[in-house]
Amino acid sequence: MNLQKIKLIFSIAVQGLKTNKGRTILTTIGIMIGIATIVIVLTAGRGLEKFILKEIETFGADTIEVEVKIPSVSDTEMAASIIGGAEVTTLTVDDFEAMKDLPNVADYYAALLGQYKSVYKERTDRSMVYAISPSVVNIDKELKLEEGRFFSERENSGQARVAVLGSEVKKSLFDGENPVGQTIKMNQISFKVIGVVEPRGGSAFFNYDEMIYVPLNTGQKQLLGVDHVMFGFLSMDDTTRADETVADLNSLLRRRHGLPPNDPDKDDFRVTSMQEALEIVGTVTFGMTLLVLAIAGISLVVGGVGIMNIMYLSVVERTREIGLRKAIGAANGTIQLQFLVEAILITALGGIMGIVLGSAIIIIIDIVSQLQGFDFDMTITIDAILIGFASAITFGILFGLYPARKASELSPVDALRYE
Repeated sequence: MNLQKIKLIFSIAVQGLKTNKGRTILTTIGIMIGIATIVIVLTAGRGLEKFILKEIETFGADTIEVEVKIPSVSDTEMAASIIGGAEVTTLTVDDFEAMKDLPNVADYYAALLGQYKSVYKERTDRSMVYAISPSVVNIDKELKLEEGRFFSERENSGQARVAVLGSEVKKSLFDGENPVGQTIKMNQISFKVIGVVEPRGGSAFFNYDEMIYVPLNTGQKQLLGVDHVMFGFLSMDDTTRADETVADLNSLLRRRHGLPPNDPDKDDFRVTSMQEALEIVGTVTFGMTLLVLAIAGISLVVGGVGIMNIMYLSVVERTREIGLRKAIGAANGTIQLQFLVEAILITALGGIMGIVLGSAIIIIIDIVSQLQGFDFDMTITIDAILIGFASAITFGILFGLYPARKASELSPVDALRYE
């Protein structure tokens, strides 16, 4: 087929689409939405996965998290229960001391969260209180001081009323004034500010900059009035023995809590290595991506059915034209290619518009998330664009082939007689 014939087929296809602008636009919108969804899902999914993995990695690949868990309930039910005020009080500092004695466990820190109104002179702030072991500075490498110092083990043991502020708390309470050495009040109790943490931003779990760090014993006894902790992290000597260490921790805690040795559903705690957490995140994000891509696929199928109906209707409306072209020598393949090109043009146009729309939405999401303190780093990749455009072309061919073939099989005599 020479270039002149290809230009003619393309010109006829374009003219056919212009003749039915309304139907063409409606079909293009269906394809556009499907392709935009594919671009958004692939880009946002990768950005979210990178964000979560980065947050997990801040705790260190050599760490293991131990947290409380409500036995025999799903994570969703447990989250709802905790929001509703349920507490699991069986995890204690003594548990962490016992875990520290296990082989391959180097150190630990335990923690507890609460919320109080903090006051300095006439200024107030609703702050998250982070009662935590002083050893956190040895394990959490992202925790760095901007001013002053962190509290010591001696201050923790003596329940000293000292506090280290997050950068946002400093800004709210002191407004440019140096907070180190000043006294703030929480729950009517005075705390001396001894340090300020460098800005760290939000994470998938909470905003470190809006926290007030206090010694764990002080938080337990003087603020929250409890003996338990909510979670903690342990560091390992050898990361290659993570699975073995997790198994040892599970066995130890089950013995200490009087739980069955081989019934994880009864556990009132959860032990997760960072390597295991990374694998879980990868599995979850992959599953979510597949699910939303399936929904996008449904949108494309709907758009494809629309293309098939429009092309079939176009064949019916242009039956006499087809008969005339075949009567003057147009081959079946030429007729089929003409209508197939029309279908591909619709989906290609929808694909381009979908890529532009999806990219614009991704940019907006990225800007808004950064304004909220979350760096998802949503970069639109070439493969997301290529997959989106290839999907559009593929659906054009799949759903345009049948009406194009029906057009090519029309008898010239019958077509010319069609009214």
